[in-house]
Amino acid sequence: MPRLIVNLSHIRRNAEAVCRLCAGRGISVAGVVKGACGAPAVARAMVQGGCGQLASSRLSQLERLRAALPGVSTLLIRMPLPREAGRVVRACDLSLNTEEATLWALSAAAVSAGVTHGVILMYELGDLREGLPSVEALVSLARTAEALPGIRLAGVGGTLNDIYGISPSPDNMAALAAAFHRVEQAVGRRLDILSGGSTTALPMLLRDALPPEINHLRIGEAILTGRDLPDLWGCQVPGCGCDTLTLEARVIERNVKPTVPWGGRSQNGFGEAPPLPPDRGPRARAILNVGRCDVGEVSQLICPPGVSVIGASSDHLVVDVEDCPQAPEVGEALTFRLFYQAMLYAFQSEDVEKVYME
Repeated sequence: MPRLIVNLSHIRRNAEAVCRLCAGRGISVAGVVKGACGAPAVARAMVQGGCGQLASSRLSQLERLRAALPGVSTLLIRMPLPREAGRVVRACDLSLNTEEATLWALSAAAVSAGVTHGVILMYELGDLREGLPSVEALVSLARTAEALPGIRLAGVGGTLNDIYGISPSPDNMAALAAAFHRVEQAVGRRLDILSGGSTTALPMLLRDALPPEINHLRIGEAILTGRDLPDLWGCQVPGCGCDTLTLEARVIERNVKPTVPWGGRSQNGFGEAPPLPPDRGPRARAILNVGRCDVGEVSQLICPPGVSVIGASSDHLVVDVEDCPQAPEVGEALTFRLFYQAMLYAFQSEDVEKVYME
């Protein structure tokens, strides 16, 4: 089997670095574990690194973590369905919400369970995922939440960079802070949380450009892979590294073949018609025992020296090994670093063995 080698000490180090940076600005960190499929070992490393809360979009993951790490605060970061309310109030201390019907269901479930459930109301900042579309709608829902038994209005939040890539900016972060103050005025008290986003908010934090009202971030990628900030944003959290995860896949065929395919063409198994490569003559290539079922888009793999990806099907990764210092033999492993999507798929795949190292 392919193996995903998870270095827990490096994840813990990244969590420490992110939490240290955030704590210096009065910001608490919810460690988002969905990218690691809610693995308890990874969640524990995040908590040991300073994350005071664990977050996931998957209720099943938070239920598992509630049992594995009792006493750790949990946050559901995908809005629940009303029919999930009973599970939510048992497994989660807080959840993100935008719908009145869901708040009523959470209220009834919380009262029945004898607990108080915290809600963070989401405000739309322009990326058009979840969020109330106006301050007036946000304030109206906040008043409803404030009046419901079993519900504690904990705060306001926003999300960016997930659908259209709209990035955090002084304008949209100021709009979030202003909406937060409007809600506080409407309910007549201070709220605990202004959740300013995810890893993509860290570049503004590094520039001291986040509004001071933001006191909560939901951080996953910067801790789990540490790739996006240096590779996509041109910055880095001091003390973070990109050496948390390694994917090992083994050679199942090695041959010298032409660079250009031949024969009549149609779409491949994913409905694609990739452009033909330039003719570079015969070159050494290898097929590895991993595919798009396991890593998603293969562009999300970072190849070792001398190796480049040619393409992939569901279960086969084809790579050029002509320039390898030492061509791999059948049965030998090649190792890859991962961007976020490849990590997400690899953790989800039952056919990738997970190896946890301290």
